[in-house]
Amino acid sequence: MEHLSILFDLFLIFVSAKLFNYLFQKIKIPPMIGEIAAGLVIGAGGLHLIKETPLLDAFSELGAMMLLFVVGLHTRLKDMLKIGVDATVVAVLGVVLPMVLGYSFILFTEHKGIEALFVATALVATSVGITARVLKDMNLENTVSAKIILGAAVADDILGLLVLAVVTGETNGSIDVYKILSLFIIVVLFLAGIFLIGSRSIKMLKTRLEKMKLEKNEFILSMTILLGLSFLTSYIGMASIVGAFFAGLLMAELEDQHLGDMFDSIYEFLVPFFFVMIGMKIQPHLLLNSSILLIAVIYTLIAIAGKYVGCGLGAARYGFGVMNFVGLGMIPRGEVGMIVALIGLNMGVISSSAYALIIFMVVATTLITPFLLSFAAKHWQVK
Repeated sequence: MEHLSILFDLFLIFVSAKLFNYLFQKIKIPPMIGEIAAGLVIGAGGLHLIKETPLLDAFSELGAMMLLFVVGLHTRLKDMLKIGVDATVVAVLGVVLPMVLGYSFILFTEHKGIEALFVATALVATSVGITARVLKDMNLENTVSAKIILGAAVADDILGLLVLAVVTGETNGSIDVYKILSLFIIVVLFLAGIFLIGSRSIKMLKTRLEKMKLEKNEFILSMTILLGLSFLTSYIGMASIVGAFFAGLLMAELEDQHLGDMFDSIYEFLVPFFFVMIGMKIQPHLLLNSSILLIAVIYTLIAIAGKYVGCGLGAARYGFGVMNFVGLGMIPRGEVGMIVALIGLNMGVISSSAYALIIFMVVATTLITPFLLSFAAKHWQVK
């Protein structure tokens, strides 16, 4: 009978996501927030109708991968290369400023150095899944702002990975320089392979599949590349959604409009699982603890200001509209911050109160970004 329970969970998540999506659209609130609210209502923070399971987590990850894959399908590789330097500058400033501000503040609140370092690390990496969904909902995925945000988020993920490696080494009492350099070289080689030989290989593979006369060969190729690159990025320590985004970029080189239409239905099915699961992870009792609420609010404001100012300055040469939108788009931390918090907690280097700070910040930045981006898109021209 276990399979009936699984089917009911999937049914309830999907239906509640679509219902809340529709209701929130009606009251002029970003529909993605409706899906997160659905997770809060049906999960442990609300009616306790569903518990987290490895299977639901897998559906959530598949949803995030599909989201970034479809965003990649609407982005051209040559356009990403054009803004590569700017995206890197945005990422670096968006890592350094929040981390310095966060570390200084947590030390000021009398947490010990290692704990402050870990809490500051949670501010480093942007969760691009939130912003990518907003960009797609508002049909802004082909703007300069969107390309800079997506490029910066990829660089951000690499930098976050290296920072986490350094901080973890510091926690263990010794920094493994060889491991960090090896990690950096592997990432650089991976990216070089994607940009230098990826598009040619995709076209060659498509030609060979056509000769084999397989039905829906574009779909077979797309799913193979999507799952393969997602696995590879996970294997080297990056987020699976980075690989999914690169897979979309590569498949976009085929310039096949039919491919985008083919994945629309899969997108509508899988992506809501990602946002409902975000809602299910929210624990209101942690967020409303009066002893940490003030510190949590200040920490969250630092998280917002650090990314907005740092990343915005990196895009300053494009003018205020792009600068503003890029700064806002890099604010959400999402699952990345939660992972850092969990690692720190499991290693015993951060307290339960510090863990609650990070969770509060993650939830707040996740919920506020869609509103900020929607407001910015309505009041300033987005290039």
